[in-house]
Amino acid sequence: MIELALPWPDRAIVIRDVEDPESWLRAEELTIARAFTLEKRRREWMLARVAAKLLARRRECGGGLKPAPHVSFSHSGPWAAAAIDIAPVGIDVEVVRNISEHAARHFLTSEQTAQMEPGTIPNRLTHFWCAKEAAWKQRGGAVPFLKGVPLVLENESSSGLRFDAAETFAIGDVIVALSPRA
Repeated sequence: MIELALPWPDRAIVIRDVEDPESWLRAEELTIARAFTLEKRRREWMLARVAAKLLARRRECGGGLKPAPHVSFSHSGPWAAAAIDIAPVGIDVEVVRNISEHAARHFLTSEQTAQMEPGTIPNRLTHFWCAKEAAWKQRGGAVPFLKGVPLVLENESSSGLRFDAAETFAIGDVIVALSPRA
């Protein structure tokens, strides 16, 4: 598990390597999980739900997703993440990988690219990607293309970026983004 910076722990969790994730799932969740033909996709789906259940337990919601009505899931490689809140919430987790900055044109506007370029944080493009994903999820996927998700960089620290629509946090080979409280 990745310990997230305050005030994230009551809203989000990032986990990996859960032993027997099926034991965490209800019968209807197992039916959904077992419908995935690829083992990788099945495991990612299950781990994200286990993350939500662990977070719900932490929030003293009785081990389920209630009473908080809004949940967001993410996964990347061996990592899974979940966020729970009383208002729409978005989370993204990405394992750091080499991404050409030329790819920015596919999901960043020219203004957002201009904000990214002077940044000095390692893997800055992945930070922008994660922030866009979290903001998109918070909006319920209502924006048809990631490039259309509004995002304005507010500041940079040694471990993350703060945007108007999300905040990112890097730890080891993972970057996590979480949308702000509404």
